[in-house]
Amino acid sequence: MEKKSNKSGKVPTKQMWKRSIAVLVIICVLFFGAGIVKLGKLQLIETDLWQQRATDQQLSDTTITPSRGTIFDANGHILAESQLVWKIIMSPSTIGGETDAEKEATRLLIAQEVSELLNIDREKLYKQTQRTQSQYEVVKGKMEREEVERFSNWAKERELTHIFRVINDYKRVYPYGSLLSNTLGFVGTDGYGLYGLEAEYNQTLSGTPGRIVTAQNGWGDELTTSLKYEKTVDATDGYSLVLTINQTVQQYVEKYLDDAVKTNMCGNRGCAIVMNVKTGAIIAQATKGDFDLNDPFAITDPDTKAQLALLAGDEKSAAIKAAQEKQWSNKAISEYYEPGSVFKMFTLSMGLEEGVLADGDHYSCSGSYVVQGQRMRCWAHGHGGQTLMQALSNSCNPAFFQMGEKIGSSMFYKYFVGFGFTEQTGVDMLGEAVSSPSMYHGPDQTILNTATSAIGQTFAITPIQMITAISAVANGGYLMQPYVVAQVKDIDGNIVSNTVPTVKRQVISQSVSQHVREMLEKVVDGGGGKNAYVAGYRVAGKTGTGEQTTRGNKENGLSYVVGSFGGFAPANDPEYAVLVMLDDPNGSYRYGGTIAAPVAGDIMEAILPYLGVEPQYTEEELAAMNRSTPDVSGKEVATAKLRLESAGLTVQVRGDGHTVLKQVPSAGTTIPAGGTVVLYTDDESQERTVKVPDFSGLSVTKVNSLATNNGLNVQMTGLNSGSSEAFVVSQSIAAGTEVLRGTVIKVSFIYNSRDDM
Repeated sequence: MEKKSNKSGKVPTKQMWKRSIAVLVIICVLFFGAGIVKLGKLQLIETDLWQQRATDQQLSDTTITPSRGTIFDANGHILAESQLVWKIIMSPSTIGGETDAEKEATRLLIAQEVSELLNIDREKLYKQTQRTQSQYEVVKGKMEREEVERFSNWAKERELTHIFRVINDYKRVYPYGSLLSNTLGFVGTDGYGLYGLEAEYNQTLSGTPGRIVTAQNGWGDELTTSLKYEKTVDATDGYSLVLTINQTVQQYVEKYLDDAVKTNMCGNRGCAIVMNVKTGAIIAQATKGDFDLNDPFAITDPDTKAQLALLAGDEKSAAIKAAQEKQWSNKAISEYYEPGSVFKMFTLSMGLEEGVLADGDHYSCSGSYVVQGQRMRCWAHGHGGQTLMQALSNSCNPAFFQMGEKIGSSMFYKYFVGFGFTEQTGVDMLGEAVSSPSMYHGPDQTILNTATSAIGQTFAITPIQMITAISAVANGGYLMQPYVVAQVKDIDGNIVSNTVPTVKRQVISQSVSQHVREMLEKVVDGGGGKNAYVAGYRVAGKTGTGEQTTRGNKENGLSYVVGSFGGFAPANDPEYAVLVMLDDPNGSYRYGGTIAAPVAGDIMEAILPYLGVEPQYTEEELAAMNRSTPDVSGKEVATAKLRLESAGLTVQVRGDGHTVLKQVPSAGTTIPAGGTVVLYTDDESQERTVKVPDFSGLSVTKVNSLATNNGLNVQMTGLNSGSSEAFVVSQSIAAGTEVLRGTVIKVSFIYNSRDDM
């Protein structure tokens, strides 16, 4: 009888069994192998990751705020600092009581009284008290000492000190209020930099937060107090910045700029920059109107505030936001403008460098000039025949249209790029505007575009680009990298980094730079920039009134303009460049030479002596500055003071009498304008004398300072417009001589000339 086979008709063979077992073994090996590999990865490769995850599940932490780094000016004055305040921490888990009702009563007491005491939200605080497993609830931060002490006394009276604790916190303070506000910027309530240098250098300034770490159970609740684990990791304070900004210079710049913006009723604010032409360091940078750094969200412009008061709802919110963003904007680096005739110094520079312009060139101005069939007018009715120097001094548009034609489109664009007008300067500040090809004409521009560009119109640049390029004209042709942060220091005052002046490229030669400096000095010395003249200082520069063609016209039909002045001093050995820009003036005058040049002159007159730049007075300047002392002997003190002050002199009164018995210097004596006349009103006061200092070898600035400190007047001779520093070689009264205060000492100067070497 035959055996029945299986349905497939096949019987498993021994070989088939071996294959099945092999496959099963392979599957097992792969399965367990994958597990072993995964376990190995967890144990060996991802150890730190999983330990951290475990720690995060088992521990909770509270951040300890670090002290944000200080921002100093170039002389160590504090411009921004973090002051110690305090934070109140509550531990709801320690709210005690025999019954739930007693605990609830304590929670209600805390919510009611603490919210009133600290002026915080009651409901929010009550919800915090209900988190019974929590040991760290922030009640209030940024608290001053008086408020903390008041709270501490309350906690003691209520016997609740075990529930609360005080930890250090910090708030940002700006000692000078609005000074340098658009450059410094500000921080938010969390201490994070929101604007300006505070944002640009946030990582450097902010430091590393500390932690208060507390153990949790498996459900994420903090452990009971009997099993409490806590560890404090101290915060690491931030690094500090030392700026190139000089606080005193900044104050002068802001004072004169603010006056000009208000006087000329500028519709779109104004800005000014002072730069060291040899290094690119920014000594001062101001925008007006600005804002108070200690209250940055408050609108400061009174007209804007009045307009906002008329609005409501979303419209008002949007208007407030726009107004805040405008007052925060750093106009010097973030806003474009058409520069107008200040740009003519660059047209002149590129033409002289390429040899297509020369001193012997002559131009004719009939009041207009035709380029590619388009007639363009001069700002004047016609200058007639002019030399190159006269065309610059007169700021004659037709002459510069012709210069643009001579230079040509391709060559013009080459220098336009070279002076940095097609790229960001790279200044280390937040918000520098990006130059776009749509803002200027390219190398294939029409000759009409080149002609209009030659007078500073039909393209847009930023003030920081302008002053950087002006510095290149002044310093021998070198385009410098502008910067505002000189050093970064750690918490111990050690230098972490130091900014080194960087030359980006040389745009024009030393010889052309010197030539243009001499021409620009003549523009100020009797030319169109004469309102920037400063006695004793060789100032060079150019004015400009740029029509803002992209803005259209105002309701009254007038165009929007920017009045500006860009220059430097001393012209023979430039050290500092100054740019003043007034946007949309609406006063009696709109021309840069009338409204901006005087501001630049006031700034330079104030800052150059302070910065140690020696004056170089001519005999004519000294004569114009001198005064003849009026005779006030025998007059009432009040009458005498009025007469002397009206003559431009300073008065000191010695004694308690009411009548002038003697004056020093005597009537008819020549003394400098602003010199001191001492009035003696009794016999005892006349016995007070001072010793004459030794002026030999001193400079003009040091002589003036020493004389003023000793109550003496000096009459200077031997000064002229020489290019080297003058020093005293003789004085009319010997050093050490006892004289009355107010005595005039004649000092003679000589220049340290090296012409014979």
